[in-house]
Amino acid sequence: MESQITTNFWGQDSDKAFRYLYDKYASTLRYFSAKYVDDDATIEDVVQDAFLNLWEKRNEFKTESTIKAYLYKIVRSFSVDTIRRRNIANRYAEKIVLEKEDQEFFLENIVESEVFQMIQTVFNELSPACREVYQLSLHGKSHEEISQLLDISVNTVKKHKNNANHYMRERLKHVLSFLLYI
Repeated sequence: MESQITTNFWGQDSDKAFRYLYDKYASTLRYFSAKYVDDDATIEDVVQDAFLNLWEKRNEFKTESTIKAYLYKIVRSFSVDTIRRRNIANRYAEKIVLEKEDQEFFLENIVESEVFQMIQTVFNELSPACREVYQLSLHGKSHEEISQLLDISVNTVKKHKNNANHYMRERLKHVLSFLLYI
């Protein structure tokens, strides 16, 4: 699927188009919603509701970029509504809602969510062995613990981590340059 989704695309293959959009954006939207809502079940509900809302209004959108913008907007709206409805942490939630309505915060969260998506995409490109070693390392496991868990040598653990670091650094260097720029 290319970045442009046309009305014809929605016409005959709307289920396929919806699956494509869900697979591409659901994870990023969950991360984005987490900037407003702090419990996973609510975040999942917000994202599901956003996609349901998109499905109901799918004929209003002609391009993927307008769909993406709409999804961010509706997830933000649903997240803020959830905070208001549940009155979570009364004063704190009210303060966050008022302060974070600011456009700059909204755009910051979009950029952060997009960077998260890029990192996640690159992480998923790693070989299964590198990804597993790296994930265990991120969870605080030592080289020795990883070695024992996966029944591989400590040197192999170090090699997988080194390969993962090198690959991710190389693939994400443009992102790092961008972040330094802003």
